[in-house]
Amino acid sequence: MNWLSRIITRQPVPAGRAMPPQQALFIRLDGESLPPAIYEEYGLSGFESQLEVALGGLGEVDGHAIGATDTIIYLYGPDAEAMYRAVERILKTHPLAQDASVTIRKGPPGTARHEIYTLN
Repeated sequence: MNWLSRIITRQPVPAGRAMPPQQALFIRLDGESLPPAIYEEYGLSGFESQLEVALGGLGEVDGHAIGATDTIIYLYGPDAEAMYRAVERILKTHPLAQDASVTIRKGPPGTARHEIYTLN
């Protein structure tokens, strides 16, 4: 399943399993216009690790998709606003997050979204 279909389609839950968290935070990182030294010095896995630590028990980093001009990082949990507040400092200070945008989805796939541009 590709990353786009995972965002927009509902996945069935096997019998006996708890419903997975339905809210999401999608972080779009600029993949081409930051200074080359930033891409060389800072790795995506380190950035994702910082997000995981900041999230604590509020949610989880569920991977990323790297495109030609950007990278999308997927965070899922029960409260998208709480997840955003938990990672906001990192998004406003980490060099890889310059010119990043965040989309908050407060419900299952198909729910209305709103976007926040970070300020670095």
